[in-house]
Amino acid sequence: MHSRYFSSPSDRNSRFFPPVVDIDELKSDSSFCAFYEDFVAAMTDLYCMKPTLIQEHVSESPWKLLIAVTLLNKTAGKKSIPVFFDIIRTWPTPDSLAQAPLSLLFELLRDLGFGEKRAHRLVDISRTFLVDPPVPARPRPSRGYTTALSEARIRTVRYPPTPVSHVPGCGPYALDSYRIFCGAEGEWKSVRPTDKELTKYLQWRWAIEAYRKWDPVYGPGNSIDLEYVRALTELLRRDPVEH
Repeated sequence: MHSRYFSSPSDRNSRFFPPVVDIDELKSDSSFCAFYEDFVAAMTDLYCMKPTLIQEHVSESPWKLLIAVTLLNKTAGKKSIPVFFDIIRTWPTPDSLAQAPLSLLFELLRDLGFGEKRAHRLVDISRTFLVDPPVPARPRPSRGYTTALSEARIRTVRYPPTPVSHVPGCGPYALDSYRIFCGAEGEWKSVRPTDKELTKYLQWRWAIEAYRKWDPVYGPGNSIDLEYVRALTELLRRDPVEH
C-alpha cells in the first residue's frame, strides 16, 4: 500500500521486515547442513514411533470406539483388544450387539474382570446407538469433570458437552478418545487427557503435525527442537503405547 504522505518503508535495514534469508548461503554452511540433516533424521525417527491406538483404527465408527474403550478401561490392551475383535466379529453392528445373549458376552469378558457389568454396558451402549444415536451437531451435557488452565491456575471444571456424552459409561477417558479420534477437525488440540497412552499420542501428534511441544496440563508450548524430538522418540521407544 502506498501513501501520499509517507514514503514506502524499505525492506532493507528495516525493523518492519525480517532480513531476507539467503538460501544458497545457508546451503553452503556446513554447520547448518549438519543440523538440518540431524533434525530431519530425528523427525523421521519420531514419525516411525507413532503410537498405535485401537481408537484410531476404528475412528470411522464412534460405536466401535466406545465398545473398545469400555474394554480398555482398567484393562491392558494386550488382553482387551483380542476380546474386542471377537465381539465385533460376532456382533458387528449396534443392532446385533444390542440383542446379544448376556451369557455369551459374559463368557467372552470373564478374563477381563467386571464381566457381568461390562456385558450389560456393551448392550446398553448399543441400544443407545439405536434409540438415541449421537448427532455431531447436537452435543449433550457431560457427567464427568476435567481440568482447565485459567489465569495460570489449574481448575476442575465440568467436562464440555459432546455428541456421545449421553451414552452409558462415557466418562472422561471415553470422551477424550471420542474427541481426539472422532471429533470435529482440530478438536483433538483442545483435549487434555489424563490417560497416559492418550497423553503420549498427543505429544507425538503435536510434534509431528504442529511442530509444538505439548503438556497434558498446560497444553501446547514452544516450537519443538532437536533435543525435544530426540527425547520424545526415546520415551516412545522405552515406553511404547500398549494398545
